[in-house]
Amino acid sequence: MRLVYLVVTSLMLLPVSPRIATIGPYSLSFASDYSRDAKGLEGEYQPFLDALNKGQTPPFDKEFSSLTIPDPALWFGEYFETEQVQALVDDYKAEVAKEKLISTFMTKFWPSGTHFKVHCKPHRPSSAKFPPRPDAYEPKKEISIERFEVEFKSDKPSLSHEHSYSMSFSVNVVWVDGAYRYLGGGAYPFWAMPETLEQRRSK
Repeated sequence: MRLVYLVVTSLMLLPVSPRIATIGPYSLSFASDYSRDAKGLEGEYQPFLDALNKGQTPPFDKEFSSLTIPDPALWFGEYFETEQVQALVDDYKAEVAKEKLISTFMTKFWPSGTHFKVHCKPHRPSSAKFPPRPDAYEPKKEISIERFEVEFKSDKPSLSHEHSYSMSFSVNVVWVDGAYRYLGGGAYPFWAMPETLEQRRSK
């Protein structure tokens, strides 16, 4: 009996290595080995590219899990008014789903069998050429948003341009539970980005 007790106790003291547990469409992050810099963000995009390079098809829920806020309602509730939270959560889910569709663009404009690698760098501060949407929700306290340039480099030229071996875009991210979490692309986080003409027409 004493031996069993010692074995069980020893197992309980062993370090736990799993980084992410998935619950529903989002994931809960318990620990992370990502660094809070461009290299760390590259590490978060790498599972997606690994899957794409192997020919995996959507959905890429697991591959994008580290880039997704673990508990959106809790996080938005910390920074925005209660009555705004549900709308922000709904918009956030749509924004994440849209980001995952990047694979459709890549497979459409690059030939089958193309392999990609990722390179990230901090976005150089600059003023946006257009203002945020006038009806954007205002956080009740400051959010430490960081912006990066993300480049996917290919080993084959694009189908649309024989001299194009990469695609790049900017992302807004926030550091939550040991990883960068996606808050939309472009000049502003998703809740402050002006609507496109198509979005206005759909209303």
